[in-house]
Amino acid sequence: MSKILSIILFGLILLSCKGQSERIENDLYKCLINSLSEGEKIKLTQIFDDYEKHLIEKGILKSSDSKDYYYLYKRIADSEVYDFANEFNFSEKISFLNRKSPEESEVIIGCHRKIFESKKYRESNLYKFTVEIKLQSNHMVTPVVIAKTTIKYMTEEDFELEYNRFNTLMFIENFK
Repeated sequence: MSKILSIILFGLILLSCKGQSERIENDLYKCLINSLSEGEKIKLTQIFDDYEKHLIEKGILKSSDSKDYYYLYKRIADSEVYDFANEFNFSEKISFLNRKSPEESEVIIGCHRKIFESKKYRESNLYKFTVEIKLQSNHMVTPVVIAKTTIKYMTEEDFELEYNRFNTLMFIENFK
């Protein structure tokens, strides 16, 4: 179940759309938030803040500013080099999000399913991004490939959304 949640959360990083007036990632973020209890929301926010501060201290992120989230991907895409080594175990700290049974996961899974089946999604840059990543999945999808694809579809402003910032933290965690 932990792997499934990690895959879902990491997959959500792929859900950003440049230049959309109605943002699909806002809908997806609501799915995540609405699946949590009030206590879980508070705990998740604190873990998010702690991890972000840790990554800034380690020099992985320059600051908590949205442009620095974008430039993390840009640096990786341009240099083809990344080093996410850090001792903060983000996956373990958010493991409380893992639901013990499929029924408990149905809220978020059902919510995502509706979005992915929508016309809004099929007309989004997210859909184009997803198709591109799927085409590349026949080859090895590395952090560099993800970074290049991310900057193709996202702007600095996209990282003003907590949703995209959270998914960047998952990206770092998955490739450290």
